Amino acid sequence: MKGCSFSSSCLRIFVVAFVCVGSFAWSGCLVISLQPAYDDQSVFFDEALLGQWENAEDGERAAIERGEWRSYRITYTDRTATRVFQGNLTKVGVAMLLDVTEMRGADPGPLLVPVHGLIRVTIAGDTLTAARLNYDRFIRARTQKAIGLPPSAVDDRRNAVITAPTGELRQWLAKVPADAFEAPATFTRKP
Repeated sequence: MKGCSFSSSCLRIFVVAFVCVGSFAWSGCLVISLQPAYDDQSVFFDEALLGQWENAEDGERAAIERGEWRSYRITYTDRTATRVFQGNLTKVGVAMLLDVTEMRGADPGPLLVPVHGLIRVTIAGDTLTAARLNYDRFIRARTQKAIGLPPSAVDDRRNAVITAPTGELRQWLAKVPADAFEAPATFTRKP
């Protein structure tokens, strides 16, 4: 079996991998998951999510197209960058969640761990609201060792990384209060 001694080139790959793991469309600290919030039975596709969306408050834009299987291809642009994600919709209780990952298809190397961002979404006509998990609330609950919180770790970029398997993650998401998510951003469909 070929191995790699921990040479300077391996160290560079290792550092790049961890920097990439922490990068996500939003700046700041995030709550992310190692496992998806959906499984084959709960993933679904909603045509209403397709289109060009814009948040007039801060100029963020999202172009959401049909992806492979029951997924979405999301091109997200904010003030600093444009990123492409794959998204899958799932329902947990009454909440509709969009589980996003960096776009699949390119092999970024053996040390890059794909993570999942979890966004609660609602669609009403030409209005889309999106709210990610509230980082401050999650870290506070983690620090206080709150009962029922899924297993997690904090990475070197201070992201909270939920390590629970999909089933446990879904059970936790079914019980979280509304303030477990940040105030939603509102997007309007563009023609």
